[in-house]
Amino acid sequence: MTYEKLTSFRVDYYYRRAGIDSRTRTQLGGSVSQHLQGATTESAVMDFLRKKHPGYEITLMGLEWG
Repeated sequence: MTYEKLTSFRVDYYYRRAGIDSRTRTQLGGSVSQHLQGATTESAVMDFLRKKHPGYEITLMGLEWG
């Protein structure tokens, strides 16, 4: 059995400040090696998003690997 090496990701998510009703939906894509240090897990993506939006709540809507 062979496994394809995942090199990219695309994530669809909401982010909002705690205690505020409005939220922003956005999509982001990038290189696994550059942004996730080679990790290919949902938790690695969430860690990346938390660093990108410190102090915000993140709601993951979709995640694709390529």
